[in-house]
Amino acid sequence: MQIVLALAVIVPAALAQTFYGCYTEVPTRALTGSSLVNYTTMTIPDCEAHCTGFALWGLEYGGECYCGNSLAQGSFPAFSTDCTMPCAGDATTVCGGPNRLSLYGVSAEAPTFTPYPVPEPVTAPEYEGCWTEVSGVRALSGASAFSATAMTVEGCADYCLNSGFTWFGLEYSAECYCGSELNVNSTLAVEEDCNMACSGDVNGVCGGSNRLSVYQWV
Repeated sequence: MQIVLALAVIVPAALAQTFYGCYTEVPTRALTGSSLVNYTTMTIPDCEAHCTGFALWGLEYGGECYCGNSLAQGSFPAFSTDCTMPCAGDATTVCGGPNRLSLYGVSAEAPTFTPYPVPEPVTAPEYEGCWTEVSGVRALSGASAFSATAMTVEGCADYCLNSGFTWFGLEYSAECYCGSELNVNSTLAVEEDCNMACSGDVNGVCGGSNRLSVYQWV
């Protein structure tokens, strides 16, 4: 009698997955539990499987995968357009961007994050007028962000406050600049010079040509 053994095919169980959005990276890594780098075949499922046992995982630069149970200080939601790099192993999907993580996790709720601190408590942004850009340097020289399709006053406000800056300005419809104060060489311009609609909100004003719509968190 011939005995035939049926070999079971092991199929990995589907893992729970929630996409939280695009998050900023930090110099010491936003997720520090484990990592996997593969610039030729990386996919979202590959990263998810590698990070089994962790609450969070994120993909960056198209081929980098990082795992952790919480975000390091300074990692916070960024503009969605910051995460546009295709995954190395599946060009139809997105695996983060330069210093940006496409962040996933096992919880339905987005993870808590700890922004960089500001000198004193603030509650709301206050408009300070239309100001000139400074030749050779920036009127606001801290962090910066750009979004050709998603920039809004509110988005820039949150980005700069989370980056630890209380001053922010919007320019050329899609540019956001942050700082602790305005450069002393920046001067107040006529309000009509700030006449460009925000790339992500046609009803919002985001500066002009070499002109900043300036706000301060107070």
